[in-house]
Amino acid sequence: MPIRRETRRLYPIDWPLISKHIRFEVAGPHGAGRCWKCGRPHGQELRVLPDGRWFDVELHTWRDARGKEAAWPDMVDACRMRKTRVILAACHRDHDPPNVKPKNLAAWCQRCRTLNDREHHRRQFRLTILQRRAMGDLFEGSYRRYHYFGSFCVR
Repeated sequence: MPIRRETRRLYPIDWPLISKHIRFEVAGPHGAGRCWKCGRPHGQELRVLPDGRWFDVELHTWRDARGKEAAWPDMVDACRMRKTRVILAACHRDHDPPNVKPKNLAAWCQRCRTLNDREHHRRQFRLTILQRRAMGDLFEGSYRRYHYFGSFCVR
């Protein structure tokens, strides 16, 4: 996942090397090059179900969201199957970019990272909304919603 421009200065200069080391050289619970939570392998296109189960091509079995063996899908579940490419990211467990201690870093896939960061994203969303309201109060008086219709604006 790319680093946002406004937070780039918080990361150490050697972040690309640290990230590569965590993702591909440090063996998590499921091995190196795999998500530390669910065990999905980096770079592979996998068949996944809405409930989080995924097909492990190497072991020819279905795995659950924690990487443990799971039941094979029935016809109804199989109809909702989709494919996704897994990309591992080196993640900060405490959401603090300067903290690059090994215990604070983990290699997670997109799904596990999103689930882990849910509360953090909710807090950030709330701060963004509060900032927008403050800017509206500062420049336009009390905050008003504007509805844009084509080339004109209606309050």
